[in-house]
Amino acid sequence: MDPRLFIVIVAVIYLGALLGIGFWAQKRAAKASDFLVAGRKLGVVMCACTIAAVQIGAGVVVGGATNGASMGVWPGMYYSMGCGLGCIIAGIFIAPRMRDIEAVVPMDYFEARFGSHKAIRGWAWLSNVPSLLGIFVAQLLACGSILAAFGIPFWIGVVVCALVILVYASMGGMWSVVVGDTVNIAVIMVGIPVAAIIALSRLGATGVDAFSTVFMTPIIPQGLFSKFVYAVAPMLVSISVSYDAFLRYQSAKDVKTARWGCIWGGIITMFIGTMASAIGVVGQQLNPSADAGSIFATTVSATMSPVLAGIVVTAVLAAAMSSGNGLLICMGASFSRDLYNKMLHPDKELDELPKAKTIAQITIVGACLVGIFFAFKMDNVLDAIILFNYPYMGSMLVPLYGALLYKNGTVKGCFAGMIGGAIVGTVCFLAGIPSPLQGLFNPDMGLFAAYAVALVLMVIVSSMDKNKCPMVRMKNAAREAAK
Repeated sequence: MDPRLFIVIVAVIYLGALLGIGFWAQKRAAKASDFLVAGRKLGVVMCACTIAAVQIGAGVVVGGATNGASMGVWPGMYYSMGCGLGCIIAGIFIAPRMRDIEAVVPMDYFEARFGSHKAIRGWAWLSNVPSLLGIFVAQLLACGSILAAFGIPFWIGVVVCALVILVYASMGGMWSVVVGDTVNIAVIMVGIPVAAIIALSRLGATGVDAFSTVFMTPIIPQGLFSKFVYAVAPMLVSISVSYDAFLRYQSAKDVKTARWGCIWGGIITMFIGTMASAIGVVGQQLNPSADAGSIFATTVSATMSPVLAGIVVTAVLAAAMSSGNGLLICMGASFSRDLYNKMLHPDKELDELPKAKTIAQITIVGACLVGIFFAFKMDNVLDAIILFNYPYMGSMLVPLYGALLYKNGTVKGCFAGMIGGAIVGTVCFLAGIPSPLQGLFNPDMGLFAAYAVALVLMVIVSSMDKNKCPMVRMKNAAREAAK
């Protein structure tokens, strides 16, 4: 039997099992909160696995191997470094506070401190749509490139994976995602390091000093400093308040679990990212004519037995699809919580609205179809992830951190920062995608320009505003103080 056909068969069986998990999880997602945050019942292991899986899906493995093949092992793991350290920072400083108020979306914390403001909530919802959509498109690009390495046309791979994601996400919500993530990360934690070791041994068998060739290279090669900043910094500071990670640590059973789930998830992400990048470097050394976009799948299938290769490649494919599931659920949460609940029915709790879950499911279907369209318009996984983040993160990250950490922050200050960051972030976003502004300037540092403008405006306007808002006290600290 053709090894590629064998791997495809393994993929079909594996993904069929994940769909079975989705059907099982459907019974546990009776309410909107069950569907969106898994009933807040996750332990440390499942929390760490699902937080790692949302990063590892496309950018860390497929994007890391691609960049490793073209630029070297350390540039290849820049993105995983940003994601991993971002998760650790979230665990130490941000996730415990956010989890303590039992939020559903990041803007719930903003509202807890500054009160309800529909204009701010509306912009958070609107700007978050391209952010989540871009990352979802990246997962589809990764799925298509993985399957293309085994002879399946790219467009068929994208459409089939999108339809599986759609069914999976609309059934069990976050419960199905978390259980699938735990299985996928268990396989990836074993399979990718084994694949890297086997690939390195193959390279060593050619007479090359494999370790020195792959790892003894500059961490930041000449001319790649801006690429380092572009790949590392956005996720380093944004993971804490990104919807995809946010819903994961909100699903933790308590504050301590949220903290350690983020920390361990970050460690797993950086380890796997380094191994995936090494696979890309070795693959390019062994087969210089190989396509960098599918280097991970081709190298694994060429160096491992069909059974092991099938399991590893399918686990990565499933992780990318699971990330896609989570992103669609985040999109559903944004529409059902930010738009339907907080803007249209602010006097109700989410679970009191009978249409909340239905709206989330309808949103999932629409977002999936739009994602398929954009997947045929872009070809770079990391660009899809990072550029589409510009409008939301450029406008919302500094105000959200201000709500968490800046005791002198005010509503007017945060709103001013939001407007300034939105303008800069949106312009830089348009400069990086097909639009009238494309190519006018290099948008790599655009997100930092948006952060700087937002920070300056927030501090200046807050200092001039006399209507100060008290910091939100953590429930646990308040309880201890009351004893």
